[in-house]
Amino acid sequence: MYPNHSTLLGLAFYLGSATQAQKVVLPRPSILAKPGSVILWGRPVTFVCRGPPRVDIFRLQKRGKLSYVDVKNHLRLKTEAEFPITSVSEDTAGLYRCIYYKQSNWSKYSEFLKLEVIGEESSGALTYQVLPSSLSPGSWVLFPAP
Repeated sequence: MYPNHSTLLGLAFYLGSATQAQKVVLPRPSILAKPGSVILWGRPVTFVCRGPPRVDIFRLQKRGKLSYVDVKNHLRLKTEAEFPITSVSEDTAGLYRCIYYKQSNWSKYSEFLKLEVIGEESSGALTYQVLPSSLSPGSWVLFPAP
């Protein structure tokens, strides 16, 4: 014997209610950069993602990239995770956001944080100063800058 339409409708309503009850609305995390969001080329920066207690995983994502970095909160005691970048460059500049996983659910994304990298590439190249030559009037000599 086949179930009637009202039985199927009741079952669908029950299953839908049970699924809704399991879905937990998690607060949005916050994101910040230490020492700030404007960093000199080659210097370090650390992103900090903050969430509520008992988070399982924190995740940092850069806009436009498919990859991400996860930090597992093994004992679930921390309310934040740090994502260090040892040396920023034009490749690391951009928009970042974070998300966390708790109670079998992902939170909403944080707001985007813009990382700006300023200054020039300083790959160990020497800076020079130009001084007039005392040996040959009218000529100039390059000296390493102090």
